[in-house]
Amino acid sequence: MQTRSILLSLAVASCLAAAGTAAAEPAAANTSEWACSKCPFPKGYQSSAQLGGGYLDESSAKFGQYTGLDDKGGYVVADAEGTYAGESGYGLSYELIDLGLNSRSVAIEGGRQGAYEFGLFYDRVPVPIWDTTQTPFLNVGSQNRVTSLDEDLRYVDVGYDRDRYGAAGTYYWGPNVVLALDYRRDDRNGYRSQFGSFGSTSTQLLKPLDDITDRVTATVRYQASHWFAELGYNGSFYDTKAALLRWQNPFSPMVPGADEGQMALAPDNDYNEIALSAGWSGLPGNTAVALSAATGKGTQDIGFLPYTINQDITTQPLPMSDLHGDVDVMRADLTVTSRPWSSLRLRGSVTYDERDNNSRQAAFDSRVYTDSFLMSGAPTNPVYGFERFRVFGSADYELLRTLDLGLGGEYRELKRTGTDQEVAQEDFTDGWGRIAYRPSGYVGIVLRGGAQEREPDEYDVAVAEEYGQNPLMRKYNMAYLYRNYGELVANLGVWTLPLTLGASAYYADDSYSRSQIGLRSGTTERYGIDLNWAINDKLSAYVNGGQDKISSLQNGSSTFSSPDWKGDVDDRFDTVGAGFTARFSDDLALDLGYTYAEGESRTTIKGVNAGAFPMVRSQLVVVRALHERGLGARGDRPGDVADDPVARGRPVQLPGQLRDGVDALLLRHAHPGGAGIGLGSSGTAAANAAAADRAGRRILPARRHRVT
Repeated sequence: MQTRSILLSLAVASCLAAAGTAAAEPAAANTSEWACSKCPFPKGYQSSAQLGGGYLDESSAKFGQYTGLDDKGGYVVADAEGTYAGESGYGLSYELIDLGLNSRSVAIEGGRQGAYEFGLFYDRVPVPIWDTTQTPFLNVGSQNRVTSLDEDLRYVDVGYDRDRYGAAGTYYWGPNVVLALDYRRDDRNGYRSQFGSFGSTSTQLLKPLDDITDRVTATVRYQASHWFAELGYNGSFYDTKAALLRWQNPFSPMVPGADEGQMALAPDNDYNEIALSAGWSGLPGNTAVALSAATGKGTQDIGFLPYTINQDITTQPLPMSDLHGDVDVMRADLTVTSRPWSSLRLRGSVTYDERDNNSRQAAFDSRVYTDSFLMSGAPTNPVYGFERFRVFGSADYELLRTLDLGLGGEYRELKRTGTDQEVAQEDFTDGWGRIAYRPSGYVGIVLRGGAQEREPDEYDVAVAEEYGQNPLMRKYNMAYLYRNYGELVANLGVWTLPLTLGASAYYADDSYSRSQIGLRSGTTERYGIDLNWAINDKLSAYVNGGQDKISSLQNGSSTFSSPDWKGDVDDRFDTVGAGFTARFSDDLALDLGYTYAEGESRTTIKGVNAGAFPMVRSQLVVVRALHERGLGARGDRPGDVADDPVARGRPVQLPGQLRDGVDALLLRHAHPGGAGIGLGSSGTAAANAAAADRAGRRILPARRHRVT
């Protein structure tokens, strides 16, 4: 036995020695022809481009909102993108999107890694609103002049374009300091609808949009391993060339001199803000602290328009030439998160927010109603401000591996400053609990419930009476409120099958028990269910449905005294949807979707002879079809439209009202499509295919609306 052991040991030692010799002298590998097929950092220049076409078979402003596809005819689909990466770390990229459409965009970015970055960008968002409008006014915009209602009607497009220009840059000053600057300009130009009136008559006009908003953001940030601090500046500057609207009265003047009307539009204004933020992490107990504070000022000093342009009305001089608008804002908040143990998570925050309105006030003793009638009294222009304080806290504890418990609460205090309001101060409290149960990896249930209470100070009846309100009425947003609410969310995975079932339910009960007149109670119910099926890595499908119910009960008075009638409003909304997605390859996919929604509103009045209120129903059908890499198609069906001359696109003069004719059939059949051609310099096949794919992505959801 001893001889066999010695022989076995010698044999093993010989094998180990041979293996060690072989390992010590490995054969040299020939790496001269090795190639990196998946290197993440390609060098040099790569680009791709696509050129295609699309066709819209009918003009539609609705179809063209934000897309640029609003006019019948052909469109050029032209995109391009490219990147350059140098050995020194310098890089440059550009992206040109929808160059042939009115929704085009251009972006250029570049920089050197760890040293600096820069960017230039431009994009346009077209917002056509109506394209079948007719108006009798001659000069649309700030000077609306009417000629005649029938003989001189002419078409005018209603809508506007928003152009955005911008530049941004970042400079890394050493390993810890980052300087950043961002500038952008929004330029809007076009028309929107606006009503003007003379006494009891009203006219639908087109007001001009011709304004520029400049925004500037500059920051300095110091970043250490466990803390950071950042100082920033934000500025917003609004400048308009259309600060007023003047129009000719298309009706016979009710009083002498009321031939023209004038109103002010949005005035020029500026806002400047300084902000400071800081944060610390890695503190004891896995604690992190974040702090932010900001202070800003908004100003507006555009001169007032005169009381009236009616030369037959005598007025006193304006008490001041402009508002001298001056609003100071301040905000500070502190947030602390901690995880002292793996099973316990804590979070808390304190926030203070203030708005101090220092705008000038004066008594205006010559107010004129719609350039027609001199009004009595000399009211003072109001100014509104507030002080808000908020405390929030929550805790989540993992009681068992399958069971989590959570508690949370919030306290808010609001003080209304400036001009007196019905309620000067109110307190709001909210408390909730949460249970999360996960018996297995396939089932998860979360139950959450709580209560809220809003406790206002004494309701100042004297202030309410100054505003002409019933002293027994309470505004719902200032009245006492008590709310109970609960929510259940459940998710179920069907064992090893690729099916996921989700369901949710929410219920809230509101009580305004201290209001004699006004909103008295309300309930909200919300239910939803969805089923998702991942058939395989290329095919998936879903089905969902939901229902919302909102009910409210209010008291009113027809005699401006005690309540003598009740109003009950019940709204219900049902939604169902289904869809299917198939991705056959990296550059070929099909996406189909369908959504149906229906709404119903019932109003019942009891206590007075108010008459019967009709039930209001609405319906929405959305059909989505997207075929990537190829021709796409979209079909829209307009809904039923009542025999309304306005809906049919003809201007109409109702008693005391003149409206521009607007074609209600804004949804049209459309079949835009495109074929992409990849053109590249050192461009990969995948990049060219991706560029070509975008030609088929011009298809938007088809919508069908019907209101009866």
